[in-house]
Amino acid sequence: MPFRPARLLPVALVGMALLGAGCGGDDQPGYCSDLDDLQQSVGDLSQVDVVEGGKSAVTDALQKVETSARSTVDSAKADFPDETGAISDSVAALETSARALADSPSAAQGARVAGDVAQVVNSVDDFADATSSNCE
Repeated sequence: MPFRPARLLPVALVGMALLGAGCGGDDQPGYCSDLDDLQQSVGDLSQVDVVEGGKSAVTDALQKVETSARSTVDSAKADFPDETGAISDSVAALETSARALADSPSAAQGARVAGDVAQVVNSVDDFADATSSNCE
C-alpha cells in the first residue's frame, strides 16, 4: 500500500504541539514529572497511523496514555480540578472511539480517532499551561 502522508498529518501535527511544553526539575510538584510522562505517551500515540497500524497499535499506545493520565490526574486534581477533569474526559472519549475501531480501521474511523487524540492533546496542553509557573 503506498504511503499516504495525509492520513498521518492530523495526528502528527497534534503530537508536535507536545514536544516543547514539558516540566522538569527537582523542587517541583509531582504532577510536573507526571505531565512529562503524559506528554511523552500522547506524543507516542500521535505517531500511530491508525489505518496502517490498526486497532492493536492504537490500543497499545492508548494504554500508556491512560496510565500516565491517571497518574497526572491523581497527583494534580486537588490543585487543578478543571484541567484534570478535561484530561480524564478527553482520554475517556478517545478510549471509547478506540474500542469501536475495527481490526482494520477505515479512513473515517481513523479520522474520528485523530479528532479524539487532538482533544487529548488540547486538554494536556491546557494543563501544561495552567501548571507552567509551577513546573518551570
